[in-house]
Amino acid sequence: MSVTYRTILICWAVLGCLVTPETVLAQLKVTFPVNRMVLQRDANNRARVQIAGSYSRQLDMVEARAVVRTTGQGTTTAWSTLQVNPTNGQFSGNLDVTGGWYKIQVRGSKGGNLVAVDSVERFGVGEVFAIIGHSNAQGSSCIVDGVNRCPSINGASDDRVTVIAVDPNTSTFQQYLNTADTQYIPGLNFDQLMTHNGSSPFGEYAWLWGHMGDELVRRLNVPVLLYNAGFGGTTMQFNYWAAYDIPFQHSFVRYDLRMPYANLRNLMNLYVPTTGIRAVLIQHGENDRGNPTDSTYKYYSKVIDKMRTEFNKPDLGCIVALSSFVGGRFDNVRSAQTQIINRTNYKAFQGPDLDQISSIDDRPDGIHFSPTGQVKAGDLWAAAISTVWASAAPYTAEAQPMTSLSCADSNRVVIAQPAGYAYRWSTGSLLQRLTVGAGTYSARIMNSQKKTYFPPATVVPAVVQPASPVLTTDNGTLSICRRTGLRLNSSYSGPNLWSTSATSSSIVVTTPGVYSVQAVEPVYGCLSAAVSRTVTVAPVDLSITLQTSRLAVALNDTVGFRLLVNNKSGCDAGSVSIQSRLPPNLTFVSAANPLRLSNNIVSGTISGLSAGTTVSQQYIARVTTAGTYRTTAEITSTVNPDINSTQNNGTANGEDDEAQTYVRTFTYSPNRYESANPGQVLLPIVRGNQPLADSTKADLSLRMQVSRPAALTGQLVDISLIVTNQGGLTATNVVVNNVLPSGVVFISSASGLTLSGSVLSGSIRSIPAGQSVSLVFTVRLASSGFYTNQAQIMSVTQSDPDSRPGNGYTNGEDDQCSVTLRTSS
Repeated sequence: MSVTYRTILICWAVLGCLVTPETVLAQLKVTFPVNRMVLQRDANNRARVQIAGSYSRQLDMVEARAVVRTTGQGTTTAWSTLQVNPTNGQFSGNLDVTGGWYKIQVRGSKGGNLVAVDSVERFGVGEVFAIIGHSNAQGSSCIVDGVNRCPSINGASDDRVTVIAVDPNTSTFQQYLNTADTQYIPGLNFDQLMTHNGSSPFGEYAWLWGHMGDELVRRLNVPVLLYNAGFGGTTMQFNYWAAYDIPFQHSFVRYDLRMPYANLRNLMNLYVPTTGIRAVLIQHGENDRGNPTDSTYKYYSKVIDKMRTEFNKPDLGCIVALSSFVGGRFDNVRSAQTQIINRTNYKAFQGPDLDQISSIDDRPDGIHFSPTGQVKAGDLWAAAISTVWASAAPYTAEAQPMTSLSCADSNRVVIAQPAGYAYRWSTGSLLQRLTVGAGTYSARIMNSQKKTYFPPATVVPAVVQPASPVLTTDNGTLSICRRTGLRLNSSYSGPNLWSTSATSSSIVVTTPGVYSVQAVEPVYGCLSAAVSRTVTVAPVDLSITLQTSRLAVALNDTVGFRLLVNNKSGCDAGSVSIQSRLPPNLTFVSAANPLRLSNNIVSGTISGLSAGTTVSQQYIARVTTAGTYRTTAEITSTVNPDINSTQNNGTANGEDDEAQTYVRTFTYSPNRYESANPGQVLLPIVRGNQPLADSTKADLSLRMQVSRPAALTGQLVDISLIVTNQGGLTATNVVVNNVLPSGVVFISSASGLTLSGSVLSGSIRSIPAGQSVSLVFTVRLASSGFYTNQAQIMSVTQSDPDSRPGNGYTNGEDDQCSVTLRTSS
């Protein structure tokens, strides 16, 4: 428990004070009940008190308790949970409180730590009464010899005597006189009953009721709330006519406004749903003295019946005063009042006998009470009520609906009342919902039966919409470099809302796209303007190499192709697609996953390539026709852009995302077979440029084949020198020389070639026209490296139409040839 939390709890428990920083106080505001409100207690001396308000700092618990203001005037409650995890800046809950006069304390906490506190300094659970009557109920002057002999006595001295104060001298009250519209009388604005503050809806000043209130709270030891609907100069007959819409004429009592009954109707509809009520105090009679007993009885009973049915309170108690004195008693009136009181199960109770107050000192004008008369009347009323109050069934307060709240823009919110009512906001608006900024907003809402509720006021703080957060990344760029993803960070310390639906302060994204984040105000849930960023994948540098398992292959034998994809960059690459198009007559045999064949194209996708790594993929194909094959491969697509290549643009661009390799058959053929890649520059077709065979000449050509173009150091390689006679005459005495490069060691020759220095020499006695003869020898590759082996026809008896035998190894004539050998250790 924090120091502040302990300090506040100790202070509240012992002294009832608030020792807390101003910032703590500002976080929470109790808006219901309001100060000095009194709620009607039930038959068990309890009231279920709705406690509601607003908060502006995140809470997970709101608690309340009632603390007696004076020892013996109630029972302090324990802390009770009002609401767990409230939302939208408003809380509401119930607290059971026994009769008494209290201070309501509310505290909000988060994670066990006190966050905010507030209190209602004065609040009561006690008795609520409504007063109807004429001038001796409303309060009146009496002018005798030019002097007002009936001034109001002082208001209540006890803090617990409460009214909703009105000032009859204001223009607003005058508007009420002219309209009977409840918008012109106060809402829940409670005050102690003072001498000149009146009592809503129509009491002019304290009159006898302040003294009565003092006496009554002393007897009952609970606070008392009084509404005064008295209207000077009226009768029960006027109330009856107004209640039942029976037209009448009067010099100042307006039937068109349904006065005087309208006052009772207004307080019952405007206030009683919120506070509840015990009984109606009826102080009429003096002005009914001209009517017979049966008529007066009728007026009393009909008015009582009407208010019970109209306000749906069938057991509403009425405490009826015996009151008829105008210079003397009028038994016709008293008889009617007595019949009402004595009516079986009618719930009309004996009030004070005010006709006992009869002296000229107490009634200077024979009717109205002087100050001494007011004191006596107050005493009689207090005594009568304290005797019968418990027999009247209490009607307790109804729960107030809550204002709903949702976010708007520009630091504003939408506050709305429930549907189905007429609305009057403290701003003057009559709409159901308002879009508002900082301030306190209250409303009265009225249903179709004119019943009014006062939803707890809503306090909107200055800031409900947070500023947009600053969005940063863990690598300082907006590119995904590693397969682990890119971390996006929001600068907002509270809850965030990402476009991915995440609510954390940071997220990790692994795919490119547009990502946005909004700060979420933790209390109201209002969102900041969105901050969006486009995330790309980082560029990489990819290359591909194509290798074969052999450079020369026998017809119908297989050859392996290896595609090596290398990521030379410092960032991981996403999926990489590769392909190798097969030349004609190179038939697909098999491949390792993920390579596959479709439409004579071997292709596949590598799921990812980490920075600095190489991935190898292989397939096997079969050579079905003699010739030379050029096979190509390329990277066709990548998730990441390549810094120096364009994918899928063919294999003739010189980029490192394309590669090619050659393979040929041992059986010679001038045919060339190419991968049919888009944009590929095809090898030129070599067309024969030799003259037609001459029957008088021998036309010799020389080519060379090796058993393996690549070998390990020390391995043996067979080399064949193939001499072909394309002329029309048999060639005789053909001599062929082969120059061995340094590092290539002669081993033997099945064809009888002999070595002299580095030159191997062999002879062929004759080569018929159109035939070929081979000279074969074996060598060992002594060390690793590349070797160029060269050969030429040195001499022949017949002339050659397109070559000069023995004129060198590099003249480009067809009686010369060479091959490159490669070794590795």
